[in-house]
Amino acid sequence: MPYKILYILPLLLFLNGIYLLSQQYSNEELTPDRIFEKVDNSVVVVLAYDNLGNIFQGSGVVIADGIIVTNHHVCKDANRIDIRHYSKEIKNVTVYKFDAVKDIMFLKTDDMTLTPVTPGSSSNLRSGQRIYAVGSPEGYENSISEGIVSGSRTDENNVKLIQMTCPITDGSSGGAVLNSKGELIGLSVSGQHEGALYFAIPVNDILAMINIEPKYTETSDPVNYYEIGTIANENKNYQDAEVYFSKYLEKFSGDANAYYNRGYARFKLKEYKKAISDFSAVLEKSQTSESFFYRGNCYYSLKDYENALTDYTKALEQEPDNYDIYYNRGYANFRLKKYSDAVSDWQKAVQLNPGYAEELDIKIKIAEDELKTKK
Repeated sequence: MPYKILYILPLLLFLNGIYLLSQQYSNEELTPDRIFEKVDNSVVVVLAYDNLGNIFQGSGVVIADGIIVTNHHVCKDANRIDIRHYSKEIKNVTVYKFDAVKDIMFLKTDDMTLTPVTPGSSSNLRSGQRIYAVGSPEGYENSISEGIVSGSRTDENNVKLIQMTCPITDGSSGGAVLNSKGELIGLSVSGQHEGALYFAIPVNDILAMINIEPKYTETSDPVNYYEIGTIANENKNYQDAEVYFSKYLEKFSGDANAYYNRGYARFKLKEYKKAISDFSAVLEKSQTSESFFYRGNCYYSLKDYENALTDYTKALEQEPDNYDIYYNRGYANFRLKKYSDAVSDWQKAVQLNPGYAEELDIKIKIAEDELKTKK
């Protein structure tokens, strides 16, 4: 079976970390009226006019100076877009960029009087966490509703959404979804609801499109860095994972699991030499097949095929039925011109996982042809 990241942490430390993190959120919570006051100048009404003069209304959030983010479906048929903020009308709004699949659109305006929202992060959300939605439902400009994060969902386009209980109705689409500090953690999506459950686009997907870094909740307790790093890895935010596991390891330098998770993040960031150091630190404490496997992947990426082969072989000693390891070791053998061994590994990989057959049958034939040439 494929490898997964290890998230093992001593139970006492883990529960303590959850408690402390929750305690910090509580200490920094704003009341709903303070949250509304903080973002009122950052949430606008978006008016989209089609060729027939029909008006489609949604909400939008000022994400940077002169840049407003809304839902793509609000403006997709527009030949003119205006922005309204109470009595203020902003004309000559243009489309800056969009992603139709993720339902994100950025609008550009020369008006700089609106206040950019404070970006948070959608990576460290917790089920049950209190959140708030600000938008213009049914034409009522900038109203606030309260709810909780109830989970996540992947839609039919394989887009991950935040599942929440904040009511979203027509006109609210493209509005702000905020944490208890008044930081943007998502963009509401009307029309995406089931019963009493509603959905929002994660802010990290939005920020990535315009190169703004998400903000993680800081904490003074290093135990919490492990949890935040874990969440970052889960959400493929590997740079943040590396930062937080490094902070954790400053205090708990003997934690092999933290080295493994940081090594995994560094592998994904193509920081192969640093990742090798982390996996080696794990292997000094415990000879795990996962660490041999990923260290082997690092060596392979650095074209050090001999060391890659050694690590894959050690991994297979512990997991002799792991098709991923046979698959990778076959490539290492092929690179080393050990064609017979490559064929053997790939045949074993296909035997264990027939899904590899289409790709590896071709590779096996190439390796067999190389063997004939050598003869």
